[in-house]
Amino acid sequence: MQLELKPYSACKVLVVDDEPISRMLLTSILEPFVNCISASNGEEAIDQCVIHNPDLILLDMNMPDVDGLTVCRTLKDKADTAQIPVVFVTSTIDVETENMCWEVGASDFVLKPVTASTLVHRIKNHLQGKLRTELLERMTFHDQLTGLYNRLYLSNEIPLLVKQVARDHSSLGVIMMDIDFFKLYNDNYGHLQGDICLQQVAAIIGAHARRPKDAAIRFGGEEFMLVLPYTDMNGVKKVAEDIVAAISSENITHYAGKDGKLSISAGYAVRPANELQDTGISSLIESADIFLFEAKEAGRNRAIG
Repeated sequence: MQLELKPYSACKVLVVDDEPISRMLLTSILEPFVNCISASNGEEAIDQCVIHNPDLILLDMNMPDVDGLTVCRTLKDKADTAQIPVVFVTSTIDVETENMCWEVGASDFVLKPVTASTLVHRIKNHLQGKLRTELLERMTFHDQLTGLYNRLYLSNEIPLLVKQVARDHSSLGVIMMDIDFFKLYNDNYGHLQGDICLQQVAAIIGAHARRPKDAAIRFGGEEFMLVLPYTDMNGVKKVAEDIVAAISSENITHYAGKDGKLSISAGYAVRPANELQDTGISSLIESADIFLFEAKEAGRNRAIG
């Protein structure tokens, strides 16, 4: 698992200003240190956040149509953009305006005309804070060996996801997966090779968590889990079968496996999220686990749901 801070050169800063000259000036100051993208109005800024997921937003407060305060409030109300630091750029500031900045969730503000060194240092400081928070989250919520989410993420964050999907009146799917005959694999090839095998399988499973809210989790040992919000039974079935096929096509040698190859078994289940708000996701996991057992009993290397 990657535990180093991302360098500034890999960070994206969204510069939002309705005046082209101001955008050009701010971008020219920051581009030697970070990657800059720009937007000329509030609506475009919100769209750019969805597309690019910037690490920080430098936002003009006074814009026609949608002003900076409204943009900031909108972004802070969305789960996908709430954690992006927002630094306002304004030509005037008084106590009332300053308080409004904090109330909508801004991290800081700078005054026009902008002093280049002050802007750079403030942007770097806020990026440093965000990157450190992200690193701490990776260490807290990710499995160290595979880099997938861990059980703490499952218990702390997935309930919030269930509530969000329930509000949208949609369904949530779970796939439970287990490496076939993994104890025999470890006994024959050794635990170091077993760890490499776990990493290979995890990478394939993680590659199938393609949407921002999909969550690939190391459930324990050689057992994995994939949470798929906003997905119906047909969608979950396809993902489960695709993962089983992808593991098989990787041709990882296993003397005890079918045709001498490593395989996994999978069980999957889907339920409307509003049915899970009271009981939690555990009942859905139990259903998927039952189907996983059936997949094992049916000969392994398959997905059943």
